[in-house]
Amino acid sequence: MTDSNMTKPAQTAETVRAAQRTLNDAVETAKQLKAKSRDAKRRVKIAKKAAKKASKDSRAARKAAEQARRLYKKALARAAKDRSKAAKAAKKAQKIVTPKRTSRSRNDPQSRQRPERAGGRERSRQRSWEVGEDGDGAVRPAPATAS
Repeated sequence: MTDSNMTKPAQTAETVRAAQRTLNDAVETAKQLKAKSRDAKRRVKIAKKAAKKASKDSRAARKAAEQARRLYKKALARAAKDRSKAAKAAKKAQKIVTPKRTSRSRNDPQSRQRPERAGGRERSRQRSWEVGEDGDGAVRPAPATAS
């Protein structure tokens, strides 16, 4: 059935049905778009809420970091101060160790006899033996020579 063969009332009824279908499709599309819009608005609302919460958390984290930085600087200064006090106390309490003197002072007068190093005093105290003497001072006869 073509449009040219249809009667006026049938053609009108067909036009009404086509308009009805178009209307139903438009209503269905409008409902779907309205639902999508509602979901999108809900997602936007949730995203805004999440963004706001993230912003608050970020601000709190920055404040905490700044406070921790301040506390660290204070602790560092306090530790440096304590270290310097301890160093001063240790320096004050440290005994000054000087090496043992090995030579005479320039201000001391020198004696006439200079002791030799490494046991020179024992040698100077020993008496020289004379020929024919025992160690206890007794004189022995000189040995006879074979010549």
